[in-house]
Amino acid sequence: MPAKQIFEFGPFQLDSDERLLLREGKPVPLAPKAFDTLLALLESSGHLVKKDDLMKKVWPDSFVEEVNLAQNISAIRRALGNAEQYIETVPKGGYRFIAPVNGAAAQVQRPLMPAPETTAHADAALPATLEEASRVSNRGRRWRIAAIAVSAFVLLVIAVLAWRFTARPASTVEIRSLVVRPFTNLSGDAQQEYFVEGITEALTTEIAKIEPLRVISRTTAMRYKSTSRAVPEIARELRVDAVVEGAVMRSGDHVRITAQLIRAASDEHIWAQRYDRKVVDALAVQGDIAEDIAKQIKLQITPEARASRAKRPVPSLEAQDAYLRGRYEWNKRGPQSLLRARVLFEEALDRDPNYALAWVGLADTEYLLSSPGNDVVSPREGMPRAKAAAQRALELDDGLAEAHASLAIVTWAYDWNWPAAEQEYKLALKLNPNYAIAHQFYGIGLASQGRFEESITEEKRALELDPLSQIINANLARMFYTARRYDEATTILRKIVELEPNFYPGHVILGMVAVAAGREEEALREMRKARELAPDSTWVMVNLARAYARSGQRQAALAILKELRQIAKQRYAPAYQFAIIHAELGENDAAFQWLDRAIEEPSAIMMMIKVEPSFDTLRGDPRFAAVVRRIGPR
Repeated sequence: MPAKQIFEFGPFQLDSDERLLLREGKPVPLAPKAFDTLLALLESSGHLVKKDDLMKKVWPDSFVEEVNLAQNISAIRRALGNAEQYIETVPKGGYRFIAPVNGAAAQVQRPLMPAPETTAHADAALPATLEEASRVSNRGRRWRIAAIAVSAFVLLVIAVLAWRFTARPASTVEIRSLVVRPFTNLSGDAQQEYFVEGITEALTTEIAKIEPLRVISRTTAMRYKSTSRAVPEIARELRVDAVVEGAVMRSGDHVRITAQLIRAASDEHIWAQRYDRKVVDALAVQGDIAEDIAKQIKLQITPEARASRAKRPVPSLEAQDAYLRGRYEWNKRGPQSLLRARVLFEEALDRDPNYALAWVGLADTEYLLSSPGNDVVSPREGMPRAKAAAQRALELDDGLAEAHASLAIVTWAYDWNWPAAEQEYKLALKLNPNYAIAHQFYGIGLASQGRFEESITEEKRALELDPLSQIINANLARMFYTARRYDEATTILRKIVELEPNFYPGHVILGMVAVAAGREEEALREMRKARELAPDSTWVMVNLARAYARSGQRQAALAILKELRQIAKQRYAPAYQFAIIHAELGENDAAFQWLDRAIEEPSAIMMMIKVEPSFDTLRGDPRFAAVVRRIGPR
């Protein structure tokens, strides 16, 4: 008559017998070993449980690294949703469950089998004579033997099938795709988030060099930071075979990085390891982790990537720190964050002028600051700096895929040299086929040449690697837009703005598609929403003016044109934007005057002039062909 324990704490209930964790009656996914860890803590509620004791209880017959326990605690905290409220970490000691627990000693008795029948009833079933008893006994024995034989056969079949389909050694089951979840910051210092995110990003980049592995990009992976969702659920959403999880603890000039590889479908821990290093070696160790993972999944890092990493010097600690802070700001993508990122990358290069990755960061930042849509600085000012930074990165390390991609973007946007840009894109993708940004911008370049099917293929590949990226989804829609496939573009964009109502580029591009498709009311609605979200964006303003002009509201369009002229007196406003508004108003002479200025700037958008629907109102004018002929390598 074994007992059944039920623990209640906060909104949760843990049923030890049924092995269920419930939140307000609904099951909460928790891996088996994480469940055992939580149960052990609950059984000693309010008391310190030492790490060694906890590991012996959860893994009684195995020797495991401490990282496995740390990952279980992390998984429990994600499942419970509030680390401070439930589990206390005692430094160098262990863990303590600190929330009030009800029913820890309560036991519910339940029988495992029906109670025996009464003696009188049992006696009535006995045979009347010994001869009859013998016959019954022999008959029963024959049936038992037959039953045992059948059962043995069935069990044998089940065992063979189980071995065939589920019990193969882990190493024989292929892993061909994975995601690196954002590592946990165990330093107890929120100011170290930039460092932990940098470690995660560096590891993602290194693992991406394992061929032919598909590795989900950082942007999508970051959506699963601090989530309580189970590994199999995340893997199903991203369509990956495995998940890499880990934690980082930085203390003084030392760092401890723990990592583990989990088979997604079964939530099975395949491999785990701990790396204790000096902080200055924290980025370099990501290559070692990637190598260890490659061995586990029977794949290998490309020889080119291994050779490039081997010859890469280790920058100073101060330079690495400034670089990681710069990437942390750059990943936010806003104009002010980009300006802060530029300062930090320059600081890293002041500390170490031979830091190739910092030169890449600076190149990417200068490009974005002067790219269409941001327009913080003029292309004539920002693009040469971006190009020089990318070239310097390649001089220092020609094996950096990121540097080739950065040079490709500027070569296309500023030099207007598509053949040279395409060559750099191909080099970048050969070095790192999992570099989503390279696929994304290569797709834009292909579209500018009218190669729409190839363009859409590249954007879809970028989405396979970064499926939750808002901007890549929007770029795919824009490729459909340039190909005049407005219905497909609209489907994607409506989904984007439904899921991310405050993502203003989604509203702008949907408005642009609506203008091209003749849906004036929808265009106005989307552009007005975008103006609410980004009131200072000149990109938003020009497209709102287009929507006004298309709907017959000429005075409203002229008012925006006047506002743009005032802005241009204070900061950079692209010339092509004035050309588009004048064209929409039927003022072609003025439009071509502004296009002449756009060529001189030179604006990246001019590379799209052959395919961009915004210029369709000018295509019938003989002067337009002359403008197109002027767009080429400079």
